[in-house]
Amino acid sequence: MAGLPGLPYVGGMGEVASLYERPDWVRRFNALGAATDGAGVSLDPDELLAIARSSTGLTNVGDDLYVETMRQRLRAIDAESNAHHLGRTLARQEAIRVLQTRLRLVKAWHDHPEILDEEIAAPIFVIGPPRTGTTITLELLELDPNLRAPMSWEASHPLPHTPGELPTSDNIAERMAMGEAEHEFWADIQPELMTVHELRHDLPCECVHFMSLNFDAGYWSMQYNTPLFGLFTQEHPELLARQYSDHRRFLQTLQWQDRQLGRTSTNWLLKTPGHLVSMKELFDEYPDAYVVNTHRDPLKWVASAASTTTVLRWIRSDEVDPVAQGQMISLGFRFMVEHLMSQRANGDLPAERFVDSHFSSLMANPTATIRSIYDRLNMTWPAGHDNIITDYLANKPKGKFGKHDYTFDRFGLDPDQVRNEFGAYVEHYNIAEEH
Repeated sequence: MAGLPGLPYVGGMGEVASLYERPDWVRRFNALGAATDGAGVSLDPDELLAIARSSTGLTNVGDDLYVETMRQRLRAIDAESNAHHLGRTLARQEAIRVLQTRLRLVKAWHDHPEILDEEIAAPIFVIGPPRTGTTITLELLELDPNLRAPMSWEASHPLPHTPGELPTSDNIAERMAMGEAEHEFWADIQPELMTVHELRHDLPCECVHFMSLNFDAGYWSMQYNTPLFGLFTQEHPELLARQYSDHRRFLQTLQWQDRQLGRTSTNWLLKTPGHLVSMKELFDEYPDAYVVNTHRDPLKWVASAASTTTVLRWIRSDEVDPVAQGQMISLGFRFMVEHLMSQRANGDLPAERFVDSHFSSLMANPTATIRSIYDRLNMTWPAGHDNIITDYLANKPKGKFGKHDYTFDRFGLDPDQVRNEFGAYVEHYNIAEEH
């Protein structure tokens, strides 16, 4: 494997294995695959689509571009990613599940066209680089009963598996159990992941998980090294706008189901760092959206984020380049934050729809920081909400699952260089240094 384009491959199993030791069962499982050179796990896209169709009894998965995108992505994972036996198994399972879900969604939209009439009003998006407080901000906002975030289990299993069946307490319980198995399995593969990000099926999830229904979405690139797939997306720039129209249709589907269950409509609460790179498309789809933009000292998140992406790739491949991950995070997120700074400053994005939130303030006084977000968004602070936030945080102490251990040099990063490269970002948002 050559690493990312323009970056040398200097990693490999030995180097990353010294950072993240695998459980014995994972090592043995991969050894089984090595014995057959991976021949036992097919990623043939047409085969997987046929399985999804036969298992659901449905045929319409979308237009030709959707199908071709799926084919291109799976072929890229097969040919480029150097996924090990478990990595290929995960790709196969996820692809079939995504295709089955897509088939069910298309069927629901056809049978119940009123789903696509659901109004998604003034959704709130939490965005920011990884490790800047996006997750805890999302969770604290979600404690408000007037805000609704997609749950992790819903991202994987948004509809009952029997076509035409409406949501019930029984099929919701079944789908939650399936979501638990899939979302929390990652921690069984690589326990260190829980020190980075708590994995629970009943927590609010990032948009990246349900945006995976589009095979061009960032979820797949986050998990598998498929650089040549980018050439396909460059030939089809319309795919990015489609991601956000499908994002809306996903929320409409959940909201329609809520109505079937007698739940009242609420404002949607969303989150993923990936939105940073596509804010124009986000506002094209949701012009009345609000955005909570999180910020933190780059020395506290750049290397940490590189460690996170390295772990995610290591779950699925023996060949992961930590230095390339460090460069990808540093260069990629520097571009994203500076591009967003420019878009907000020059009027390409509606500056009045943004609220800035600093990690240092959130840690110093969580309730006051969340309340300041409410004030900026002209939202009503629920009665007794201070105590709800305090109790939640008391049961979620820092380091609950151990310390996330990383160093800059492991990822080819130099703290002084990072400080210098992100200087404009730090100055623009007046970000406090953390010690």
